[in-house]
Amino acid sequence: MKKSILTALAFTLLVSPFAGITEASAQSRPEIRRELREDRREVREGRRELQRDRRELQRDRRELRRDRREARRPAWLRNGGRYERGGAYVSDYRRYGLRAPGRGQRWVRYGNDYILITAATGLIGAIIAGSR
Repeated sequence: MKKSILTALAFTLLVSPFAGITEASAQSRPEIRRELREDRREVREGRRELQRDRRELQRDRRELRRDRREARRPAWLRNGGRYERGGAYVSDYRRYGLRAPGRGQRWVRYGNDYILITAATGLIGAIIAGSR
């Protein structure tokens, strides 16, 4: 009697892990598909969020570069501003790839930029960024 009880108990202990597998596989196909759709949706949302974060990072970097550029330039150095001393006159403008200045205008090199100014008033007409 003891042997038959022990045998039955051992059999149930051996078979019980396999019974769980059949219960898991008994999960309906619609439930499995629903879970799969939800997982895919979460992955898509994660990708979209990553793309938004990357775009935001690019915008922040662009703004930072623009702010740094503007911080290096004096406030007067813009179209319509008035030229203040500090640059060297450029007489051979073709050498630097600049167009011929109009009557009463001159090219001035200020740092790495070329500025087209009106000689009489110092009004800035154009600013060309230098290549080096």
